[in-house]
Amino acid sequence: MNASRLYMLIGLALVAIIVIVLLLPEEGEVPQQPETAEQMPPGHPDVPGMGADGAPGAGNVRTDFMEEFKRLGDKIATQSESDTSDVLVYARMLLDAHQAANAVPLFERYVDAAPENTAAMLDLSVAYFETKQQEKAEAITRSVLSIDPKNTTAMYNLGALRAVTEKKAEARQIWQELIDKYPDSPDAARAREMMKQL
Repeated sequence: MNASRLYMLIGLALVAIIVIVLLLPEEGEVPQQPETAEQMPPGHPDVPGMGADGAPGAGNVRTDFMEEFKRLGDKIATQSESDTSDVLVYARMLLDAHQAANAVPLFERYVDAAPENTAAMLDLSVAYFETKQQEKAEAITRSVLSIDPKNTTAMYNLGALRAVTEKKAEARQIWQELIDKYPDSPDAARAREMMKQL
């Protein structure tokens, strides 16, 4: 074996040893374990990796998210109905965790306290939609448009609600208006794509 090849092998061995040393936990450091079902916050899917209905569950959620989820859930469970601090954040976390049914009352509570918050109203509309309450979803989306007629997300969502209720002509009309009025908006781009599928 020639010397250059020997030096190359020694170099590769040194790199491998350095990588292994860097990946080993430090003394006294406990490797992080995945959360168990007993550690899941109330209302969160309790099957690590998958929810009971096949939706994503706790197994693919970061630990810091789970800790914040639990902290907010505990806080909101003990606060008065008039206190809406953290309610919107927790409701959005529930919606992200595929728990729209649990998110709906919290979004409603927040929107009752802040009836002009169009972003929260749109979140409530999504939660209504995901819980098969299309009429309520459409009503709250129309309320957003009455407050903010230029809200392109509300326009897009209204078209989508019409499309899923088999009112494709109305959906096409709403989306075309969105495209005509706000052609450069991301929602107009989404509407163009959806119109191709109608």
